[in-house]
Amino acid sequence: MSHKKFDPSRAEKLIAAERYQELKPDIILQKLGIRSGNTILDLGCGNGFFTFPAAVAMGEGMVIAADMSDDMLSLLRQRNTPDNIQILQVEEVKMDIEDDSVDAAVLIAVYHEFKNPMENLAELKRTLKPGGKMLILDWDPQADKERGPGKAHRVAKIQAIKDLKAAGFTVASHENYTLDMWMIVAHSNT
Repeated sequence: MSHKKFDPSRAEKLIAAERYQELKPDIILQKLGIRSGNTILDLGCGNGFFTFPAAVAMGEGMVIAADMSDDMLSLLRQRNTPDNIQILQVEEVKMDIEDDSVDAAVLIAVYHEFKNPMENLAELKRTLKPGGKMLILDWDPQADKERGPGKAHRVAKIQAIKDLKAAGFTVASHENYTLDMWMIVAHSNT
């Protein structure tokens, strides 16, 4: 598996209307059971595809929009972020987020980019409140559809489930979400 990062020069594709229609951020929020006042971590937020719908849904809550890329965070800032979005640059594994402070984490098309998935999952678990939820939506290497990263760069859903269980998460559900993307919802064990 390679760990190719998304090219920021293609960032406009991430916030295209067709992507919103296909991936349905409102459905993702429903699957997480997020309520106003919660704190969500949008890891690999890019230019804000999920960040902005989550900020609206959070009401008084907070969305931590985290990414490694200066370029992507700069594009996010240009979109006039509301007060309940905290923009945070993170390292490959380390995040400057307090322990047990996040109600839910969302990783959209980012899991396949992890160089050390177990270290990343341990760091995510550290930030989640006991019983906090995590939703991973990523590319299916078995899909026939040819878009997104090459099949060699993708992670199978069954491997992600094994990783989550080994990292101390309980998998609540998993499904094929689109023709070429799978989704897993898990929660951290206390």
